[in-house]
Amino acid sequence: MTALGPIAAPTARPMRGSAQPRPSNQPLVMELAGLAGTGKSTIARALARLDSGIRARPHVSLPRYLASVPPLIPTLLGLHWPFRGILDKEMKRIVRVRALHQLARRATGCRTLLFDEGPVYMLARILVYGGERLQTRGFARWWRRAITSWAATLDLIVWLDAPNHVLAERLRTRSQWHPVQDASPEAIVRFLDSYRAAYARVVSELTAARPLAVWTVVTDHRSPALDASELLARLRGPQGIALRPWTLP
Repeated sequence: MTALGPIAAPTARPMRGSAQPRPSNQPLVMELAGLAGTGKSTIARALARLDSGIRARPHVSLPRYLASVPPLIPTLLGLHWPFRGILDKEMKRIVRVRALHQLARRATGCRTLLFDEGPVYMLARILVYGGERLQTRGFARWWRRAITSWAATLDLIVWLDAPNHVLAERLRTRSQWHPVQDASPEAIVRFLDSYRAAYARVVSELTAARPLAVWTVVTDHRSPALDASELLARLRGPQGIALRPWTLP
């Protein structure tokens, strides 16, 4: 399992200023991003319980998903040149990236729209599973557009992280099934490293397109409830989502 294309090592870039105020009818858009086992879904649910103004884990309806297909038809056809087989899963993931974007752009009725398997996750997943079949000009064009559009839409990425040995143990003992749950320790580490490299590329490219805020929360020693409480306090703090330098731990 390898991430698509060369993965540049993430570097910390100096950031200044703060996010621009949003129109009153548009929520702040944020994503909890991180490897399997870091607690994305658990912390997202905890944040929603703590603050009714947070709409967490928004669902993409079937009509919205289907409506995202027609504008992408030229892109989906272009992915297959040169032809290396039908990219059925890749096309579904690309459609989902667009559907999520339409949802984010039209969201109202909440102060914060919170993804846990949002665009950062989906773009990283495309890299991890795409392989050489996605090394096409059509994919490269779509990727640049996706990075640009999501960089303009996201306000905050919260990178959740923990050491590989902690994540491996959580994966092996979790009640919810995971594809690498019964794999060897070496295979689990390869899986985690492939996603870590893909996330590094996605976040680095998003922040290069626009200096959006990225926070890091290490989730290896506290409860998800405490992580959620402290994260909420930081969101509500006087500095809001002021930008800070970021580097992948």
